Amino acid sequence: MAHMIPGPAGADAEDIGADISVEAYSRICRDIRSQPGWRLDSDTDCDYYDGAQVGVDVVRRLKEAGIPPQDSNLIKPTINAVLGIEARSRTDYRVMADDERQMEIAEGLSARLKEVETESRADRAMSDAYSSMIRAGIGWVEVSREFDPLRYPYRVREIHRNEIWWDWSSREPDLSDARYLRRDKWVDRAQAARMFPEQDALIAGSWSGWNHLDVYEGADTRMARACEVEQAWNQSWGHLQEEYLNRGSGMVRLSELWYRHLENAYVLVLPDGQMLEYREDNPHHQAALGEGLVRARRCLLPRMRVSIWLGPHKLMDVPSPLPHRDFPYVPFWCFRKDRSRAPYGLIRDMRGPQDQILDLDILLYEVLNSVKVEVDNDALDLAQNSYQEVARNVGSLRSMTVLNAQRRNAGGFKVTREHALASQVFQLVEERKRRIEAVSGVYRAMLGAHTQAASGIAISNLVEQGSSVLAEPNDNFRYARRLVGQQLLALIRHDLLGRQVAFAVGQGDGRRTVYFNREIETPAGAVIENDVETARVKVVLEDVPATPTFRAQQLQAFARIVQAAPPAYQAVLYPAMLELSDVPNRHELAERLRQMTALAGS
Repeated sequence: MAHMIPGPAGADAEDIGADISVEAYSRICRDIRSQPGWRLDSDTDCDYYDGAQVGVDVVRRLKEAGIPPQDSNLIKPTINAVLGIEARSRTDYRVMADDERQMEIAEGLSARLKEVETESRADRAMSDAYSSMIRAGIGWVEVSREFDPLRYPYRVREIHRNEIWWDWSSREPDLSDARYLRRDKWVDRAQAARMFPEQDALIAGSWSGWNHLDVYEGADTRMARACEVEQAWNQSWGHLQEEYLNRGSGMVRLSELWYRHLENAYVLVLPDGQMLEYREDNPHHQAALGEGLVRARRCLLPRMRVSIWLGPHKLMDVPSPLPHRDFPYVPFWCFRKDRSRAPYGLIRDMRGPQDQILDLDILLYEVLNSVKVEVDNDALDLAQNSYQEVARNVGSLRSMTVLNAQRRNAGGFKVTREHALASQVFQLVEERKRRIEAVSGVYRAMLGAHTQAASGIAISNLVEQGSSVLAEPNDNFRYARRLVGQQLLALIRHDLLGRQVAFAVGQGDGRRTVYFNREIETPAGAVIENDVETARVKVVLEDVPATPTFRAQQLQAFARIVQAAPPAYQAVLYPAMLELSDVPNRHELAERLRQMTALAGS
């Protein structure tokens, strides 16, 4: 049936899947240079969290006033309260099926996804990304396969924001409409040569400035072309060699560019309206098309490719090895500006009150140490002490002043301390502390500080208030967390294709084995049981947090219910309460209790 799907015609179609050119890559680099300068502000936000917000001028003021260095960082404990909410309200992944007949597949994939989430340390990576998004406005998580064969096959890692550059014209939160995404990483030059052994001569030539060989000698013109491209890159296109070569440290910067390009392709329109990309090498597609069960439609489909660059030199360019069409880097957004779309976090609005608190602290020290001296011109015994000595010593706890016994005015020497002003400054400091809570939306009640309830209820209030006050950041985090789960599920499904595997699902006596891709005989012939390739499943997040702290809170609340229930109800409720505890083999014990209750009732 291949004749029913004609191939691409014309010379232009042959260029659709062509590798990205150095000219196009240079335009991407210039586009990245012209993006808004939000990174410096985000770095400053993180400095405030780290307590490095005191500038040189403030240090000088402290030194001139004789005041010890101040430690008034109120931003860090406030942000830590938000990070604690995420740690206490973390939820697990769950795979759901659109068709009830595929529930076994969903259960098996849920068990496999939970294992991958644990072994790949995905929770830790997403927690670090959450910390970055709250502090700096954006965090990144990489979802990919592990290149080290001795490690776990899947890798989920948090990536620093300054390593990632993306298409600024993108508007979708998952960057599904972005043309490109670039990650820059500095590596040792020898390591880069081992990673790309076929490009060893090119890397060595660029590193030496093309001084160790005559690129125009011999039959190989590739080095001559590379030398000319590098000269045009540095001279005509305005790039600097220091951007990708650091000869002082022996490092080179490799740029990993993921980019999308459009390609003419055909999709199959199924009877229910769903669309599936046509694969010429798939006999099922050809059979369905030949029997008229589906119809074909020509369209433009985005294709993903990845290339590695050393400055203007393309070291590799291949189709995306991933089984999905997304970038392997998932963004975690906090807030974005309306005009520039630049990300920012909670600290941005807290910096002003924090600066004012530091200024007021300095002013408070100055007020407490300030002394106003009023002296007549004949009040001092100048033979014993001068005006300068009195001014220097009067602020000390052990000062001594010798007065003139022959002075005209007995009250001609007066020392005044402005303690009333100090109380006003202190009130301003307290007001600015409350303003930090107000502008960030993080209140002390979120920690249970202003409630008389039991600790379990206080934790429940913390989770509930955190989900409402920080609704937008937490909603963005849950969305990004789900994207990470979808990419992990895509990797898992791809690795299960064509393999007969079994997974254990359930707990206790309800534990059973689910088989994938197993061929079984039926009256209609051989069929594939639980075919992973055709399963229509998706990743969702559980509604109830799965952390030990939240489970302990649930246990306390459930224990009160069990105690207040009649004895007949306690026998039914006790197994469920046991499953909320941390007792080893709790699921097996709960199942035995249920069986005993059923036997007693019969």
